[in-house]
Amino acid sequence: MRSTLAARPPGEAVARSGDAAQLDDLRTLLTVRRDHPDDIGQRQVWVRLDRGASVPIRFGETMSAELQPGAHHVRIHNTLFWKNIDFTIETGEHLEFLVINEARWWTGGMAGFLGSAPLFMRILRRSLQ
Repeated sequence: MRSTLAARPPGEAVARSGDAAQLDDLRTLLTVRRDHPDDIGQRQVWVRLDRGASVPIRFGETMSAELQPGAHHVRIHNTLFWKNIDFTIETGEHLEFLVINEARWWTGGMAGFLGSAPLFMRILRRSLQ
């Protein structure tokens, strides 16, 4: 994760030690989690933020990124189902996406009969601040 001071625009005043806590409140963060109890725990989910590199996330893992305030795009897929989410994030906001790879009632039977079955993807969004 980048330092807030390293990412300051040119000409902005350097923070003094007493201002450090205030700067932490102004950080803009995005977190993608995969630890919901309804998640089947199989396969990885790929996350791509603003045309960056795709990052695989397995069950129980979390990915966080510090962003500039404004409009962004995240693309999440489990190789079968793709979700494209456009969102706007404000200064000091911490936005979280909870990704759930879930099975249907017939998934086990289909996997037993055919050897594989689709895992459906659900994404929950919430603002932590």
